[in-house]
Amino acid sequence: MARIAIITCSNMTNDMACTSFACLEDSHAGKGTFARYADRGGAQVVGIISCAGCPTLLAPEKIVRRVQTLVSSGVDAVHFANCLEMICPFRKKYQSLLESEFPETEFVSGTHEPLSEEHKTELAKFVHDGLCRRRPSMADVVEKRNSREPGE
Repeated sequence: MARIAIITCSNMTNDMACTSFACLEDSHAGKGTFARYADRGGAQVVGIISCAGCPTLLAPEKIVRRVQTLVSSGVDAVHFANCLEMICPFRKKYQSLLESEFPETEFVSGTHEPLSEEHKTELAKFVHDGLCRRRPSMADVVEKRNSREPGE
């Protein structure tokens, strides 16, 4: 059985409360990119981590420390979850860096079954709206305080 790990998008995990359900479901069913492990008895997910967050263009190396733990645990392959494939501007840079840093480990693009173009569009809008929706902040308190008339 292949020992695999999954890297998810920290925005999806932390802000959108993604549980990696679709990734895990297809790993157990041997579907999506996990079908490649059929001849090895399937895939055993031994770890799931989120990326190190959007690190700016100056610090993609942050992800190396996180992946080091997976590699030290003896994974055969690390999959970039579909969310990273779809929305991460650093994914290709991450993959190149990780392949260079860990040449004995296979890095695979994607996890669960690919989405239709229509579903991708719907999901992209849902994620955008979820990550960018207006939430109350301390600015609301400050603005309210500053808008009061003197003597109120």
